[in-house]
Amino acid sequence: MDIPLLTTGESKVYQALVELGSSTIGNIISHSKVSHSKIYDILKRLESKGLVSRITKQGRMVFEAAPPSRLTSLVKEQQQTLEEHKQTLQTLIPELEGRKENLPSAHIFRSFEGIKGMQAVLDEVLGSLKKGDEVCILGTPKRIVMESGGFLKEWQQQRIEKKIPCKILADPDAPSWKEDWWAKSKKDKLTLTKRGQAPAPSFLVITKDRVATIYYAGAILSVLIHHPDIAKRYQSMFKQLWA
Repeated sequence: MDIPLLTTGESKVYQALVELGSSTIGNIISHSKVSHSKIYDILKRLESKGLVSRITKQGRMVFEAAPPSRLTSLVKEQQQTLEEHKQTLQTLIPELEGRKENLPSAHIFRSFEGIKGMQAVLDEVLGSLKKGDEVCILGTPKRIVMESGGFLKEWQQQRIEKKIPCKILADPDAPSWKEDWWAKSKKDKLTLTKRGQAPAPSFLVITKDRVATIYYAGAILSVLIHHPDIAKRYQSMFKQLWA
């Protein structure tokens, strides 16, 4: 059983020490099944977390696990550290964004692979928008909604909180969202939806200066274009399809 706060190796070694009591390196390796090459590094990390202590008995190094209740204290310490990091980032991120905006873009075209890449692209698109900006979405493949719906819902909630209107031309078979916040956004005219007559080949997100294209097949491939003129052409295409 892995302990969520710890790596797999740390979890094995800590649990072995809880069961063994005071123990030498050899017994820990035998009981935890952790390799000799990794055991010292793991013990050092556990010591730094306050989960293991060491003493010398008759010239031999002996290790002992701290009480399991220490895990609760460790959670509180990590939560405090995360909160401190969060507060620091709230100050740091606007400063870094300001520096980035003042630099000329080196590339108008970038591509990403995987779910994390898709999230990075969509987060960048949303981060570039301000209240009143419009975003247009063409195509909502059923698979992307089913497999990434949780992230897409959070993305849409953030978009709605920023008061950014959105038009969505959905695929014919795209699942519908029934949540109250989604219905309210439609009532408030922050979300307008239509269904297309045929499935789109990709998930296309268009803003005033960016176009994100996400292909969702065997793997996820996300392409981001940052260019106002290109984005304007996509906007024109979308308006014709929307009409």
